[in-house]
Amino acid sequence: MKLIDPRRLLGRVFPIVQWSRSYDTQSAVGDLIAGVTVALTLIPQSIAYASLAGFEPQYGLYASLMGGFTYALMGTCPQINIGPTALLSLLTFTYTSGTNSDFAVLICFVGGIVQLIAGIAQLGFLVEFVSLPVVSGFTSAAAITIASSQIKGLLGLRFSAESFTTTWRGVFQHIYETRLPDTLLSLACCIVLMGMKVLKDIRVKGMQDKKSRGSAVIIQKCLWFAGVGRNAVVVVLAAVLAFFVHQDKNEPLILTGNITPGLPMPQLPPFYTSVGNTTYTTGAMFAHLGSGLLVVPLVGIISNVAIAKAFARGRTLDASQEIVALGVCNFIGAFFRSFPVNGSFTRSAVSDASGVRTPAAGLCTSIIVLLTLALLTPYFYFIPRAALAAVIVCAVLHMVDITIMKKLWATSRLDIIPLVGTFVCCLALGIELGLICGVGIDVVLLLYYHSRPPLRVQFVDDGNLPPHYAIHPVGGLHFAGAERVRSQLISLRNTKITNTRLEALTVITDDNVPTIPRDPVANGTIAVGNGNNVGNGNNVGNTDNFVGNGTGGAERGRSANILVIYCDALYRMDYTFLQSIKMLVTEWSRSGQVIWCNTRPAIKEQLDSVLHEPVYCDSDLRRFLIGISVVDEQQTITDTPL
Repeated sequence: MKLIDPRRLLGRVFPIVQWSRSYDTQSAVGDLIAGVTVALTLIPQSIAYASLAGFEPQYGLYASLMGGFTYALMGTCPQINIGPTALLSLLTFTYTSGTNSDFAVLICFVGGIVQLIAGIAQLGFLVEFVSLPVVSGFTSAAAITIASSQIKGLLGLRFSAESFTTTWRGVFQHIYETRLPDTLLSLACCIVLMGMKVLKDIRVKGMQDKKSRGSAVIIQKCLWFAGVGRNAVVVVLAAVLAFFVHQDKNEPLILTGNITPGLPMPQLPPFYTSVGNTTYTTGAMFAHLGSGLLVVPLVGIISNVAIAKAFARGRTLDASQEIVALGVCNFIGAFFRSFPVNGSFTRSAVSDASGVRTPAAGLCTSIIVLLTLALLTPYFYFIPRAALAAVIVCAVLHMVDITIMKKLWATSRLDIIPLVGTFVCCLALGIELGLICGVGIDVVLLLYYHSRPPLRVQFVDDGNLPPHYAIHPVGGLHFAGAERVRSQLISLRNTKITNTRLEALTVITDDNVPTIPRDPVANGTIAVGNGNNVGNGNNVGNTDNFVGNGTGGAERGRSANILVIYCDALYRMDYTFLQSIKMLVTEWSRSGQVIWCNTRPAIKEQLDSVLHEPVYCDSDLRRFLIGISVVDEQQTITDTPL
């Protein structure tokens, strides 16, 4: 038994042990700048996302507290910052609406355990079963749902809504209650945020001139810093404006209000709680959260691994370690009153542009959040809700992926079905049901592909070998395509080939037959679809009126009674397909022969279990086929009556 090296195991569980050995002053400066910059983005977003999740603003800061500390120890991607995100905040609201924060803390705790188990069990590969079109449709619908949920904040409306449809129904029903000051402030905030976003992309002239290079570099960095810190700038300016126009009796702007100051005390996650006059036990809380206990951690895993892959830049990514790190972040965060968190692509991009070197940047970010909770929460009273709504809307607009439609149209149009299906279902039925529907559509398409495996059949009659059919199955053959493949091969048994020099007969097991050359005789290829309809109108399956132009002349009514199946690229057949193969061999062997060529040991074992004395050929196929032909001729002579 091989012993596990404790140091190697420690370095794998805690990557900080490895990268800290080469940590230097330059790396520390880069991480400090990135940590401070990300904090300026994270703090206003956290307050806004807490409102999106349906909780008081301090819960957003609670959720931002432990992620940086934990990920610095266990994370592998320097750019990732763990904290509240718009998508998980919306999902949290979906499952905890009408309850209290205890439900959000519990779903964070259980979700962390689920993610931790998934990472330890090396289940990172399961993320690959959710296709990119489904993820794109899901995130785009979530972005539109999130932006729609903030419409009431932008217009200063007050009503309760839980979904995309109820939100817009409420907007039209309460549109006459629109508050002009809040609307003007939110519009101004959106304009400023979008305008400041382009500051970081402005290139200052004089960068190549040695004399003015120093001042140009300073101006360039100031513009970039203003662009990435735009959320904090807008929130501070809006709060200052609200402070000066504030009136005790008649508030012109809807404000955030009192925020509980101080740090959260570490405590066990709540396993029972009371909402109004109703007391919820642990079982009742789990029953209320329902599928959210799996959907929320699954979405967190998908998002985090996708971000890590985006910033890996060719490096090997340990997806399972990333899942473990995310699970520990949620698990520990639940002891500090956090709701579910994961990495944010926006903050990760800011961190990358800030020159981050290691995951230690998260330590700096979390320390600033800690100081904010301890010292600055009383000053958040005057932050207008319209400004927070503008921050959320401008943050999620980039999540709507329109360009993917053009890419899918050019590459794989069938993938538009799961994308559009997921998008529509998410908007109509809700985010969680929409994701399940999208995965279901993908499963149906996957079964459709498996029911039509590509199968190229060749009719070989080149003079060196006796005439026979040859097929080269690739990969695995499964139950979905069993009957279809069997019927296509049986139809060949009744096909008469009249061209003695015809080299290839291609059978396509798809309903959509591609464009066929106008003269199939010239190139020796015939495409047969569902029903054996040939491109020029001939029917290969039941006619013998096809006359070729081979060099050997034409011979009417000739057919082959040998089927050679090359198994060198075949690695598996399931039970249903094996039973279909058994029927195929039985029917074909009535007046012919099925030969298994270059068969792998695993496939031989499967065939031996269902077939009676299958014929294998793993050496010289020519000699083997000639031997069979001689036996057939002798048998024919013997059976001929005198």
